Amino acid sequence: MTLGAEVPLEVLGRQVRVDTLAGPEEINRAVAILEATFQDMERAYELRWGIPPSALDTSSWLLMGALNLAHRVARLEREACQQSQNLEQTLTKLLDDVPDESTPPSGPLPQGANHPPGDGPEI
Repeated sequence: MTLGAEVPLEVLGRQVRVDTLAGPEEINRAVAILEATFQDMERAYELRWGIPPSALDTSSWLLMGALNLAHRVARLEREACQQSQNLEQTLTKLLDDVPDESTPPSGPLPQGANHPPGDGPEI
């Protein structure tokens, strides 16, 4: 397993150091998602209990944030899988509606079609 560089981060005003192979843009996006998750959790806590969660145990709060993110990822994977299945079904229906090219058209041949080309006019 290859470890990346140790990168100092600030998440919700707290200093954190992580080992990562990700670039700065990916790290910034990840921090933004993590902070949004914690802010969502804080709003839900305040709505439920009427006070902000300022006195929560940090390790419990971090664990809850990780579980929330894991749940979000699982939900997104499930939705993506369902969309893939829907797309496969749609494509299968479309392919079933397309006529098979290997069968010759039925019906009478156009006049003169029974002579090979280059034989001249029919007499």
